[in-house]
Order: sequence, then C-alpha cells, then structure tokens
Amino acid sequence: MKTLLIICLAIALLSSCSTYQMNTLSSTNTVHNERTGEFKLENDSVKIIYSFAGENVPIHINIYNKLNEPIYADWERSAFVMDKKSTSYADGVLQVDGTVSSTSIGRRIQYSDGTISAQVTLPQNLTFIPPHAQISKTITNVDSKEFQYITDTLFKQSKVPSGFGGSDLKVKLARFDKGNSPLFFKSYLTLYTLNNNVQKLITYQNDFYVSEAFRSSLGPENFSNFGDNRGDHFYIKIPN
Repeated sequence: MKTLLIICLAIALLSSCSTYQMNTLSSTNTVHNERTGEFKLENDSVKIIYSFAGENVPIHINIYNKLNEPIYADWERSAFVMDKKSTSYADGVLQVDGTVSSTSIGRRIQYSDGTISAQVTLPQNLTFIPPHAQISKTITNVDSKEFQYITDTLFKQSKVPSGFGGSDLKVKLARFDKGNSPLFFKSYLTLYTLNNNVQKLITYQNDFYVSEAFRSSLGPENFSNFGDNRGDHFYIKIPN
C-alpha cells in the first residue's frame, strides 16, 4: 500500500502541468476562529462572518441581523480592494430556459421549433435581511491572478504534513506578518436601515493579508491542513 502511494505521488509530480499555491489568511480587525478558520465581526447590530475556503479566493459572507428592524446589504457600495484596485460585490446571474417557435410564410408555410438556454447577468444590488435573520452571499469575481505575485526569492524549501498520514511533503514555503505581507486586501461592506425612507448607512472595513503561502505540484487534498475546508485557507493554480 505504501509503495502504491509513493508511485501515485511520483506520477502526479511528473504529470502535473500547474503549480498549486496554498494560502493562509490572517486579519487585523476581526476575531479569528481557530477551529473553523472563519473571521467574525460582531456588534450590537450585526454579526458578520467571512470565509475564503476554496479555489481562487471565493469570499463567503454571512450577515446576521440582530436588530428588531430590517437591514439592507448594498452590494453596489461594497467591494474587495487590493493594491488600489476595487472589485464590486454587486453581481448576479439569472438562468433562462424555455422554448422558441417560429412560422415563416413564403411559397409554402414552414414551422420550426427549438429550445433556448442562456444566462442573463442582472444587477442584484440589494439584499433584504429581516430582523433576527441571516443571509449568505458568495463573491467569485475576484481576480485570483493578483495572488500569484509573490517573489520566488521569498519562498524557502520546507516540509508540511501529508494528508495521507505519511511522511511530510516537500514544498516551497513563505511566511509573513501584517507588516511585510505582499498580499494585503480590504473588504468594504455597506449596510443600511430605513427611517422614514431615509437611509442610515453603516460601512464596515475589514483587513486581511496572506500570512503563509506554500507552493507544490500537488493539489491541496494532499496536505492535511488543507483538507478540512477552513475559512482562512484558499488555493490557486499557477500555470507552469
């Protein structure tokens, strides 16, 4: 069994056409859950949970309304900001399915039938959050290429635990703190309540940075730390 595992790993190393970069995030102004890896901001009005688990830094946001009145999340005025580049959280995709029929009259009458399947992008700028209820949104339009630009010289040869319980695996590893991380971004989240149709805006800014990154030709499932869908972990693939 051990020999088979070694052979499989060797084949994966030889056949891989991408380098995987596994990233660990930290935050300067949220509460980090050490067990789940999620990041929390909480006050008397709301509880906001961030998770980034998955490929290409998906931003999973959960908002719980603690008030006795509705709250509105304004995604058009909310954004991901990295290196002075802003990406709006306002997006939405509507799946359209149906049938189409047509009739043409010339020298003879012709009929035709078919089907249509399309996606229409619509602005979904607002989300209504009832009192003492929660909503979730996942943003997937962040450009993950921004996270590839860590200078090779910052990586050192190291080892991390295998996900199969075997020997530690060789990787290229880089560690940072909030003062020297090359990958630092902000999440701006705009919420508001209505009082006589007048908006009372509340804006939250949360800061995150990559505190650890390692590169390997093996995917994240091969490493014990990345097999548990933690909220502070995400990975990208860098073409060789």
